[in-house]
Order: sequence, then structure tokens, then C-alpha cells
Amino acid sequence: MGTKFVAAPAVGRRIFLRGLGAWLAAMVAGGSAPAAGEALTQTVAALRYAFQRETDAHRRYLEFAAIAQRESYQGIAYMFAAFAVSEGVHARNFRNLLLRLGGSTVAAPTPIETRSTKENLIAAVDDEIDSIDRLYPGTLERIRPEGDAEAARLVTFAWESERQHRDLIRKIRRYSPLLFEQVAKTIDAKTGRYFVCDHCGSTTNQLPSPSCIVCGSAAQRIRPVSPPG
Repeated sequence: MGTKFVAAPAVGRRIFLRGLGAWLAAMVAGGSAPAAGEALTQTVAALRYAFQRETDAHRRYLEFAAIAQRESYQGIAYMFAAFAVSEGVHARNFRNLLLRLGGSTVAAPTPIETRSTKENLIAAVDDEIDSIDRLYPGTLERIRPEGDAEAARLVTFAWESERQHRDLIRKIRRYSPLLFEQVAKTIDAKTGRYFVCDHCGSTTNQLPSPSCIVCGSAAQRIRPVSPPG
């Protein structure tokens, strides 16, 4: 199949990542490192919230994928399935760091509101925009005073991945509702494979070479996502 629905241009993404890198460096430099054994109270609290949000997003996208498949939107179902894998990577990263910092890794069960695929696309864009504009910038500001570089790095990875999700969904949502059926059929016919970096959650439907465009991991860490069965 051809690859038509791709992430934002690499040049724009590199500019964005350079800006994030500068912000990250300034944030860590501006924070005061905690004394040995001192709890990273704000960092742990912020990571716990991000872990819950990413766990919820993982479950929500799995449900969205199942609904799209039942409604015979195979391309959209595949996209949601790829996003579920990406959000699962973010949740795992936050969980592992919480374990090292001594924080709780229990995610409370959260009800998932689902509707039609068309409505789920709208909800998905709104959720991604909230993560991009509010959740992750706010999280970085919250953890800055405690200066934990690993926490800032993982939050930055998740932030950039959410931008990729938003860009991919917007290519579909902008045609709704008048041309939704025609666009959905085009997606089914022309969407290529999806790939997710197992280190940072970067989501593309082209295999980056030679390394992940978000975290720089070797291409071997970028996994193809299987379409829903």
C-alpha cells in the first residue's frame, strides 16, 4: 500500500526538537538537584498523573480501534491501534521511573467514553491538543525545580509523540463530517504501515533511517505495528 498519511515534515520537527532540547537543558540547569535520599515530591506527583493519563489513553485507543474495526474503518482502526502502542510506551516509561523513585504505579480504573468512529476522532484530537498545550508543558514546569533530568527527558519524548498523533489525526478530521466516508475509504486503501519506537513512543508510518526522529534510538528499536485482526 502507498504511504500517504505521514507525520509533520522532518525539518519542522527538527526545529521543534531543538527548541525542546534547549528548554530541557535550561530547565535542568535551573533546577536544584535534591540531596541524596531526598524525595522528589513534585516530580513523583507529576509523573503519577502523567502515568494515569497515558494508561487511560492506551486503553481508550484500544477501544477506539475496536469500534472503528466494527464499523469497517480498517485504516482508522490501524491508526488508533498504533497510537495505543505509543501511549503504552509512555505509560511504561513513566511507570519504570516511578518505581525507581519510590512512587505508586497503581493506575485507577477510569471509565472510557466511546461513540462512533467519527466522534472518536474528534475526541482524540481534543485529547492530544490538551496533552500538547497543557499537560506536558505544565508537567515540565512542575518538575523543573527538582531538576530530575530523566523525568524531563521522558516527558519531552511523550510531548513530541503526542504532536505526531495530533498531526496524523488532523489529516483525517479536517474532512469531517461532509466527506468522512470518502476519506475513510481512501485511508483504508492508502495508509501504509505504522511504526512505533519502543524507547520513546514516536509514531510514524515510514520507518525512520538511520534512527528515531524523536529520541535518536537505533532503528532496531522501532517496531512495526500489526493491524487489528
